[in-house]
Amino acid sequence: MKILFIQPRVGIGDFILFLPFIKAIAELEKNSEIYCLTKKRTAADQILIHDKKIKIIFLERNTSGKGKHAGIKGFFQLKNLIKSYSFDKAFILHQSCRYALLCKLAGIKNILGYGRNFQFLFLSPLIFNRNFFNKNFNIYEEAFNFTKKIINNKDFKKNAEIIITNKEKNDFNTKYKFNKNKNIIIGIGGSGPTVKWPIENWITLINYLNKSFTINFIIAGGKNDELEFTLIEHELKIKNIFSLCNLNIREAVIGMSFGKFFIGNDSGMHHLAASIGIDTLVLIGSTPLNYTNYSTFMNQVIPDDYKQIGHSSNAMKLISVQNVIKNFKNINLIKKLF
Repeated sequence: MKILFIQPRVGIGDFILFLPFIKAIAELEKNSEIYCLTKKRTAADQILIHDKKIKIIFLERNTSGKGKHAGIKGFFQLKNLIKSYSFDKAFILHQSCRYALLCKLAGIKNILGYGRNFQFLFLSPLIFNRNFFNKNFNIYEEAFNFTKKIINNKDFKKNAEIIITNKEKNDFNTKYKFNKNKNIIIGIGGSGPTVKWPIENWITLINYLNKSFTINFIIAGGKNDELEFTLIEHELKIKNIFSLCNLNIREAVIGMSFGKFFIGNDSGMHHLAASIGIDTLVLIGSTPLNYTNYSTFMNQVIPDDYKQIGHSSNAMKLISVQNVIKNFKNINLIKKLF
């Protein structure tokens, strides 16, 4: 059989968040070919380069509604692409009816999804969601409940896992010259200003850590964060620091594997660090908490006096440096690492 998973959310963190659900359902489909339709910005091909069980098909449509698969013409191009694979079954990890209709027109007989927003009309068998009219729902809880229903409430691994080979680490070690021991990863990147801690706070925190511990720093972020790395380097005038910001995602993941601990914003880098088994401390000011605590490697910092955080909280600036330091010290693993 050929099985298609559809995960159209755009971020690296989104893809890693949904990866345990995809793998849990795929486990039921023994001896089947597994494919995942997702967007290029997830870097799924780089993340799963050593996972031979899941093949990637890229959905070429961005958040601005542009791309090869955008619009009516693009929809039918994507339909023809999906149809060419002759899939037997599809699992849609999204609420949109667009992808259910796509599967229907592509001739897929068995289509399973959340059943929201008229999606249920194109599912086979029909699945009607009792929360049909509720547009505000938690994407993690929805995917979790959907997965549990599919696998008959069996337990499954909640941690995402990314494979890094010794050869990759050795090649990276040869190519990039920096201290590979006692590294702490600082994740300054983020998808937008509402999820990013002010750079001044990062400079203060790094300065404290540099004076308190004998450690080195790996700065993790995207290409747009290289300027902030340069600012950190200039302000602190330290040499024990290395940037991953200009590297591709695969090299950044390998680079992070030389780290002992991660402190950073809620970003793709945070999810990547946890997925390679690195303990993390993530700063949360505008993201539902269960988006960043599904893994046993994840620890959270939220603003003082806050009990819950959501997309509208916009509270990153309210997380104090002292709060981060307190949480950093409270994690018993730190003493073992440094």
